Amino acid sequence: MKWFTTIGLIFAFLLHAKAQDSTEVTQPVEVIQISGMVVTGDSLAPLAYATVFRSRDLRGTMTDVNGFFSIPALAGDTITVSSVGYLTQAFAVPMDLELPRMNVVQPLGRDTVSLEEAFIYPWPTRERFREEFLQLQLSPDAYMIAQERLDPAALYDRLMEVGRDGEEVYSYTVQQQAQQSYYAGQLPPMNIFNPVAWAKFIDALRNGSLKR
Repeated sequence: MKWFTTIGLIFAFLLHAKAQDSTEVTQPVEVIQISGMVVTGDSLAPLAYATVFRSRDLRGTMTDVNGFFSIPALAGDTITVSSVGYLTQAFAVPMDLELPRMNVVQPLGRDTVSLEEAFIYPWPTRERFREEFLQLQLSPDAYMIAQERLDPAALYDRLMEVGRDGEEVYSYTVQQQAQQSYYAGQLPPMNIFNPVAWAKFIDALRNGSLKR
């Protein structure tokens, strides 16, 4: 009987401990919404398309064209911010936030690499270059042709025929969007009634820049 009593007590104790563990309430994990901007460290300009991710699971997001981002995280997480050409930075989410949100402005410094000065010559020595240059026997007309090709007006005309690069297209698009937002709900001004625009037009006719 003593053995049955002892086994019964042990079994009852185990059931009580299991019931006590099941009644314990698990503390819910609070998610913190982190919002902010990524800017350049030198001019504080918005840094578009920068990568923002949690170091815990390597999941995150990217900043928009205005450098804004929003990402959920847990208290104690480490948020890493990186972008091509800039130094990678990281910050930790505090454990004692009063509200489940956090605002951040993260600057990134430029990742500059200084290289030693290098001189590149198409010929091994100056003497070799002098010999081959004298063997060309250039005529006086070649000098005149070179001067004509280096004329500032001719260079400007050729430059106007070249298409815009990516930076110019981006700047033009942003300016157009800003102008549309500024004059939203109203008619934009017309330069036909602008005296300053007429003065510039007349000056362009006088100095011949309009023809070029």
